[in-house]
Amino acid sequence: MKRQAIDDLSLTVDAYLQWMASEQYSPHTIELYQWILKHWVAFANGSNMVLSDLFTYETLKAFESESRLKSVKLTPLRGLARYLYENDQLDEPVKNPREALPGIYEEYLTHYENTRNVTQGMIRTCRNILLGFHQYLNTDHLSTLTIDQIDTFLNHYNTGYSPKSQRTHRGCLRGLLQYLYYQRSILQRDLSAFLTGPPFYAQAKPPRFLRPEEVEHIFSSLCWEKPSDIRCNAMIYLAYTLGLRPKEISLISLKDISFAQKKIRLPDRKNTVPLRLPLPDDVIKAIVVYVTHARPQVKHRALFVTLTAPYRPISYYTVSHDISACLHKAGISESAYCLRHTYAQNLLEAGASIFQLKEMLGHDRIQTTQRYIHVHTQLMRKGLFDETL
Repeated sequence: MKRQAIDDLSLTVDAYLQWMASEQYSPHTIELYQWILKHWVAFANGSNMVLSDLFTYETLKAFESESRLKSVKLTPLRGLARYLYENDQLDEPVKNPREALPGIYEEYLTHYENTRNVTQGMIRTCRNILLGFHQYLNTDHLSTLTIDQIDTFLNHYNTGYSPKSQRTHRGCLRGLLQYLYYQRSILQRDLSAFLTGPPFYAQAKPPRFLRPEEVEHIFSSLCWEKPSDIRCNAMIYLAYTLGLRPKEISLISLKDISFAQKKIRLPDRKNTVPLRLPLPDDVIKAIVVYVTHARPQVKHRALFVTLTAPYRPISYYTVSHDISACLHKAGISESAYCLRHTYAQNLLEAGASIFQLKEMLGHDRIQTTQRYIHVHTQLMRKGLFDETL
């Protein structure tokens, strides 16, 4: 840790507040931060700590406990820590403590993060499940693990969770079992094949796609007045024209787009296979309008960023929410994924094979792609009834 004196702590706070103003934080937020940080400076000057020791989870909780302020919030202190970290005055921002797992679990989490395109939230979820599993087994020896032990743990752990969360928990353990068998040779057999849950009947429901008149209605009803609408419109064009997932849209950076070549590069896909696609003119126009009229002029290289300070790349949840809200406004009660499903239908009707469809959609399993065949109603009618379409 850098052992910097805290004599100039007030100057550091002033610089942080000036940075907030330059990033267009609201005056009310800056005033609140200034009020809390003023009391924190007094606490810090009386602690005789070096700067690095002040920004620990334990110290911040001590300030929260000792402060006489009502409902003191630690957000300003965490924000200041991030500011100092980004300016090389701290080695790391404030981190919440987490219980360490035995080596094999930590190694699997590293493997999971490096080989799968997953969010940090999913990593935390997986860590929590593995922590519960380890505490249930109460042993580091996994070579004698049985499917009965796993089922008993899941029956207890999944109590009160939704079916979707239960599938997530099974998936995390299934990945661990595959790692223990294939990568580490700790298990004598692949137990993941036995880790199944009740049938998920919702999967029998075919993907929802839009009819041509619905697509025409959506695009004709787009509003181009507010920055939030312009940003959402660009995302809708990407979802419909290229079949991108909300997460893939959120990960697009400015360097991934070549306006001169009219192409886009998609390096982060679920199947880990990068893809380069042509950009139709209408998609390019939507992106250009967004970049020139709605996107804040910020240092972030992500294509889609928040429209208010603090500026940062938007999450895939924001992409999904905004597109779905736009569809609902147009009278289409569907999620953002219906645009992706419609893209798949268009590919099938253009004569694409299921293997081409798999690569274009970025699926990691052919079984997932096969679901789209069942909703290709025009080809189904032609094949079953020999209709002229």
